[in-house]
Amino acid sequence: MMDDADEDESDGDGDIIPKPELMSANQTLHEDLMRLKHEQRRHRNRKTTATEEDIQNMDDMDEGASDKELQFKVAELESERRQLQRELFESQEKARGSTDFEVHRNWLSITHSLPISEWYFEATSPWTLDYPPAFAYFEWLLSQVAVLFDPAMLQVNNLEYASWATIQFQRHSVIAADLLLMVGGLALGGPETAAALLWNSALILVDHIHFQYNGMMLGLLLLSVTAVESGRTYLGAFLFCTLLCMKHIFLYVGPVYFIYLLRSHCGACFQPPRLFIWPLMKLATTVVGTFLVLLSPFLSLAQLQQIGQRLFPFGRGLTHAYWAPNCWALYNTLDRVLAKVMGKSSGSSSTAGFAEVYESAVLWTIPPRVTFLLTLLAYCPLILAIWTRTGPAPLPAVADKGSFATYVALGSAVAFAFGWHVHEKAILMVTIPLLAACTSGRPSNSLVSSYLVLSFVASFSVMPLLPNEPLETGLKWILLLAGGLVEVQLLGGSRLLGMRTLPWILLAAFFALLGAYRDLGGHRLLFRDRMEFLPLLLTSDFSAVLVLGAFGNVFSMLRSGSNGSRNKQHSA
Repeated sequence: MMDDADEDESDGDGDIIPKPELMSANQTLHEDLMRLKHEQRRHRNRKTTATEEDIQNMDDMDEGASDKELQFKVAELESERRQLQRELFESQEKARGSTDFEVHRNWLSITHSLPISEWYFEATSPWTLDYPPAFAYFEWLLSQVAVLFDPAMLQVNNLEYASWATIQFQRHSVIAADLLLMVGGLALGGPETAAALLWNSALILVDHIHFQYNGMMLGLLLLSVTAVESGRTYLGAFLFCTLLCMKHIFLYVGPVYFIYLLRSHCGACFQPPRLFIWPLMKLATTVVGTFLVLLSPFLSLAQLQQIGQRLFPFGRGLTHAYWAPNCWALYNTLDRVLAKVMGKSSGSSSTAGFAEVYESAVLWTIPPRVTFLLTLLAYCPLILAIWTRTGPAPLPAVADKGSFATYVALGSAVAFAFGWHVHEKAILMVTIPLLAACTSGRPSNSLVSSYLVLSFVASFSVMPLLPNEPLETGLKWILLLAGGLVEVQLLGGSRLLGMRTLPWILLAAFFALLGAYRDLGGHRLLFRDRMEFLPLLLTSDFSAVLVLGAFGNVFSMLRSGSNGSRNKQHSA
């Protein structure tokens, strides 16, 4: 299973730093400006207190510039300083940003400047268009507005362009796109769900600081889930197919949709002698028709092959540069430990800014087909549970509200745990549907506890996406704590904390220590410049243990028949 495309290959650590020459020039201009303003004030004071004869003498003497000349110099310097301050601001924005900012600027330029037949062949920038066509259409729509802000951002050859107007447009486009997330939350669970989504710290870090559009697509997922749970099957299928044409990572939950809709909507087809295939035909027509319409400009063999190569580049390696907290993080760590014990050199560096193929030193180097097979095998119990727990009766009569959202979260969890080249932020595909399940239905205490653990670990594990500077570090921890407190309050987690205080205290204390070691200089204090990979490795491994444990807990609730809800769902 594949995760995000090339836009996500940077580790997001902000490797572009503010230019020292800009800061120095800004300081020099400031000093010159202050000197000229002082001279201007002194000149005016002298003329105010001088006699008419003194003024005439001063005008004859070449001891300084006139008021008009000084005003012109001051205005000129102020203009130059404003421009320099803007350049410095843009440089600092780059320092706090990620490669994703340039990725989306490049995609705007491609879709705006080139004919549609060239979108997936353009390769001037290394950040080529590698999302499905519906997202390319979205970028084209944005470009129609972007041209009003700064047309220069839409030039294909204008690489690394980041004017102030471009930065503001890009950031506000993410905020505007997140309105779809709020709509999805309101539709599925009401204001409580929308408020919890708004305060989700992991999503804030990934979208609004690291810079991506995950919230918009997760909102579309929630709208699809809402439609399915309310019995509007064809609308739900249409929205999900549209989502797949925006970001192919949502193939993770394709089997959940297929089995659930086949069983709940087309169940009569499998009950002889009532061999009604009309619901199945209508559903198939909806799915195929949606794909045909959205892919229609790219239906030639050459275009489809090119899109396939862009969307599924399997040469990236088992894990991303920063390991996602899944089973492969633990596998790679075991390989490193064994290599150290046996005196063998470990595989490629796994903490650089770009993805590298990790060659195991002792253990078997896992190929893509193995991860696909493991994902499929792990999916089988979930598929069986969905089939047996979903009845062919009309959907609103047989489904607890939030049940389908739980299935979607578990489908994402399976792919996150065993998938190929999974990114740490893909855990949002688990936590956001699970949050919707917790706020839209009547969740059990166990489900809420599992969600709170997953949400905290998700936020903690995406924090390395931001640079480890004092401002960014403080911001990350404030968001983590504030978001966590809001979720605890909205989900009634304070009651859970009161019931089982000690485990939560131990968990909080452990992550506080790990955070101090990773973010507050603990590693440098202990090891100086040695073992620079260790903070991220420990973050991935300890997070993986909790993530996999929480996944197992949610799935065990499903197998036991509770589905995480206080009311059991009717079985087939």
